[in-house]
Amino acid sequence: MIYLNTFKQLEDDAVDALYGLVKDLINKNTTNILEVGTYAGQVTVRLCKAAGEKNSAINVISIDDNNDTFSPTAEESLKENHYRNYSIESGDIERRFEENVIKANIIYIDRLHDDIAKLMTFIQKSVIVPTKVIFRNPKNASNYPFDVTEFKPEVKPRARKKTVAEKEEVKDTTENKKTTP
Repeated sequence: MIYLNTFKQLEDDAVDALYGLVKDLINKNTTNILEVGTYAGQVTVRLCKAAGEKNSAINVISIDDNNDTFSPTAEESLKENHYRNYSIESGDIERRFEENVIKANIIYIDRLHDDIAKLMTFIQKSVIVPTKVIFRNPKNASNYPFDVTEFKPEVKPRARKKTVAEKEEVKDTTENKKTTP
């Protein structure tokens, strides 16, 4: 795996742990992995590698406020590895997050740390398939830097159709017969 940038947001051990974790979380129902916080692409490259090794149909959607903060960019590292299973979107990260959260089975969040409670609540309300959320908690980074939470959609029982018995109107009809001789 080739990572072109010299900037490393995570230590190599942590990135390897994340790669192994994501690879273990991928199952036959996984279609998309959403990454919030592309930055320099260190994690993006590993997510694409894990996805591609498990199933080439899995796509990594990477979103951030901007995608050209570092040079070389995340996309340059991805192209150098010949990965094609990704899309990088930038600008208005909150809106992009809301648009993409329902598409993902695995979500990796390494951005918006102060809003994590709000994001988790939004995810919980929005998921339509079982979704695993990996949050890089910078306060816990000295030990194992990832918090993993699984959300399952709330399945509401279907309301049964009430069969309303039609009331049959019974007309009481009496025939008057003439009885005259």
